[in-house]
Amino acid sequence: MKNRVWFLITAALVSLLVMTSDPLRAQTISLEIMGGSAYNLPTPLTVHQSGYPDIHFWADYDTKPFGPYAPYYAWRAGLWDKNEAWEFGQVHHRIFLTNPPPEIQVFAIHFGYNYFFLGHAWKKADFILHLGIGPVITNPQNTVRGQTLQTKDTGWFDQGYNLSGIGAEGAISRNFYYAKNGFFLLEVALIAGFVTVPVVDGSADVPNLAFHGHIGTGVSF
Repeated sequence: MKNRVWFLITAALVSLLVMTSDPLRAQTISLEIMGGSAYNLPTPLTVHQSGYPDIHFWADYDTKPFGPYAPYYAWRAGLWDKNEAWEFGQVHHRIFLTNPPPEIQVFAIHFGYNYFFLGHAWKKADFILHLGIGPVITNPQNTVRGQTLQTKDTGWFDQGYNLSGIGAEGAISRNFYYAKNGFFLLEVALIAGFVTVPVVDGSADVPNLAFHGHIGTGVSF
């Protein structure tokens, strides 16, 4: 089980290389790492728990980008051919429910609403457009009707990580070069995901739709 996430990442990187491999072309590799935050739009949250009626309401979330626990972050690798690239990356999103009903004491996915995207990019004048799609791996924390979910010794790495759904993104970024191969970047993105996570004796459907802002640095070679 714990090897599946590495298989997923390796398969995506191999796919990227296969799709772009051509020994006759001059290609450029870019590597980027970013921090940031997100504005989460209200989305429906539905909790199914055995022996109880469903809980369904419009949920509001906070991202808390600097903590507690691991902060919000993102990274991306791209293989460029002139003004187009195939890309693979991750967005480590975090959501904390801020308007829980009485039945829900705690609801968060702060160890990661982790998007893994395989996508394509296009340079348009000074800007870069990105589109991506891929799986979402989550690690939830919740207490529903006084019953606290225990994730230790479960899922990948025995730490509660599981493949939970699918996500998609559209983004626009701009690079500001401070050296021939080094740059700062700014990015805004609209990212959507739909996942199902466990609760005690049940599950929760947790879609997320958010505007994300990123600032970071990168290199190309």
